[in-house]
Amino acid sequence: MLVIGQGPIGLMHAALARRTGARVLTSDLYPERHAIASRFGLKHPIHAGTENVVDRVMEETDGRGADAVVLAVGGNALIKTAMDAVRPGGRVMLFAQTQHGEATIDPGAVCMDEKTLMGSYSSSFEILDEVTDLAFGGYRDGFDLTQLISHRFTLQQAVEAIEVASHPKADSMKIMIEPILGGGAQ
Repeated sequence: MLVIGQGPIGLMHAALARRTGARVLTSDLYPERHAIASRFGLKHPIHAGTENVVDRVMEETDGRGADAVVLAVGGNALIKTAMDAVRPGGRVMLFAQTQHGEATIDPGAVCMDEKTLMGSYSSSFEILDEVTDLAFGGYRDGFDLTQLISHRFTLQQAVEAIEVASHPKADSMKIMIEPILGGGAQ
């Protein structure tokens, strides 16, 4: 499996896939994000700034391509990368495409290569209890999502927090505003 983008959402997709036993390749521009991913056991980074993602996936899969690709980066430019990296008969899920727009795809990849391009915005209601248990209890067995919090601000620092969240950098993940710094979101 390939997960493109190791922000909080991509990292969670990659970590969950790894928990199922999948071999997961992760792609991101920023080494800082790969460092965070490694704390979740993700050991196959592709440095998108210096490596060709598709070539690396093909090398890692003996030329076959990934069985599945999750694109967790907004914008249309990486849809082609995701489609090129998935094997014939494989699936690509767009998870970060939250704005309408137009993208160019190769219809032959969908028809002749039988690659599936699908989208999702959230988990289904049927698995809500399972997701809740994992999010709130996962830290007990190595799925500590608090590792995704990169910045903590007091309520009085809310404007600064929104500024940091509005202009993400390589080392910013989840921004938390707490009534009492260090007290969590009680």
